[in-house]
Amino acid sequence: MSFNNNLPNECIQNILRHVKKSDYNTFHAAILINRKWCQNGIMFLWQQPFNIPVNFKHRYKLISIFHYFFDVNQDELYSTIAPSFNYPSFLKSLHSDNLAKIVLEWIAKHTFKSKKPRKQNRSGRTKLYQPTFFTLYRNNNTSSVGSMIKFNLFKKIFKSKFSFDSKPFQEKFSLIIQSILNVVAENCVNIECLRVGNEYSEYVEDYLLKHECFKHLTTFKCHQPNIDPTIFLRFSNYMQNINTLSITISNNNIFDDCKLKELVHLIDSQRHLQSLSIRNQYNADMSLLFEAMSRKSNTLRKLELISHRNLKHDEAKHLSHCVNLNELSIYGVRICQELDPLLFNSKFYHLKVLKFVETSWFYESSSSSPFISMITNNGALLNRLHLDLDLKHNLNLLRTISRCCLNLSTFIITINEGEMFRLLYPIFKNCKNLKSIHIYKIHKDGITEKILTDFINHLSINLSSLVLNKIKFFLKDYHGDEIGKQVLLVQLNRYFIQSSL
Repeated sequence: MSFNNNLPNECIQNILRHVKKSDYNTFHAAILINRKWCQNGIMFLWQQPFNIPVNFKHRYKLISIFHYFFDVNQDELYSTIAPSFNYPSFLKSLHSDNLAKIVLEWIAKHTFKSKKPRKQNRSGRTKLYQPTFFTLYRNNNTSSVGSMIKFNLFKKIFKSKFSFDSKPFQEKFSLIIQSILNVVAENCVNIECLRVGNEYSEYVEDYLLKHECFKHLTTFKCHQPNIDPTIFLRFSNYMQNINTLSITISNNNIFDDCKLKELVHLIDSQRHLQSLSIRNQYNADMSLLFEAMSRKSNTLRKLELISHRNLKHDEAKHLSHCVNLNELSIYGVRICQELDPLLFNSKFYHLKVLKFVETSWFYESSSSSPFISMITNNGALLNRLHLDLDLKHNLNLLRTISRCCLNLSTFIITINEGEMFRLLYPIFKNCKNLKSIHIYKIHKDGITEKILTDFINHLSINLSSLVLNKIKFFLKDYHGDEIGKQVLLVQLNRYFIQSSL
């Protein structure tokens, strides 16, 4: 296949924009086509270099390239081979944990470097290895077991209290991290995504407080337990275009009611906040955060709440004001009367994804499930529904879903007893767009061949996949005749009945 060198740069870039950002092999293949493709493709290849998977054997060589851009004259460890491009200028995503892990790999490789004889080429001359960035992108699914053992040992030493003197390595680690962050500050003006993880991020925190190279951020994810909340206040002063924000609030005395206001200020300062995820490990009053969410109701499209176990009445009321949500996910909440404003009174006009996961039931006895009102008011447009509920308290809920959720394509439900499979039959009958159903936490003891046979006979012909306790069945292989149903029955019997004997 020949490629026209006259193809405009805009066309090449438009082609590469359709490639997944994590598909490093495709980007690497593209830059090998010719000079023009290389010049256009290198910017895509280097958008998120610190997200390279661990199975890329030579990803640690990234550090040598960043060394060059820090200062070629700092010391002998830094690369003196001039790169072909200003690679850091293409960086758009920075992940602190991944950066730290790659630096550890680099130190481990140079600390435990094995001495090997130099290879000779055909002319008999010694072949000097010139480390290039392209070698990073040869997908090596297997790595040296010895190198991995050394690397894991190095990580243990790095975090341990052994008599081994790890101070020199910690100093080198800190120096390399700071040098790379300085390169980022001087060269990377288009960073759009910043992820501050929960490991090794103490080196990043001081840097975040001193530099303003993240003013073009659109995605900010911060899950470091000991993060200084003043970072949020500083970010809010010059950063107003974040559309995806994910924060972990930890219960470690770093946060208090005063500093929680700084996070609220960051949320309020964003003009187009579309996605918000809050993981709560903090036991104090969170009302300020929920008020901020309601103030962003015009732009907010996706909301994820994790470990908010004790939602209060006012907080649930603020959630119900986010009427433009497309996706609402709540993990680890206690189902009780405090949630009535959300369960009974909410009306989300564009809701397509609804998740209640890892819930605990503390609702006082009632004639009907509070989720019936939730589904009745918001089920018309749902195409994905995940309910981790005790159906003994929600007996009529599945029938309501079969009437209101006619556009449902994926349904995930918890069913403990095989006798309750029959509650799904109205959904199979009415929800014609249903393609996938996942059923979890099934107790094998109550499953009989009669229950399985009846369940298979009621399966919708439109279903393409069935997941039972994480075991997936592709139903397109079984539909259409009695033989296919018998084969499916044999497989279900093998899993539920024979395995429990």
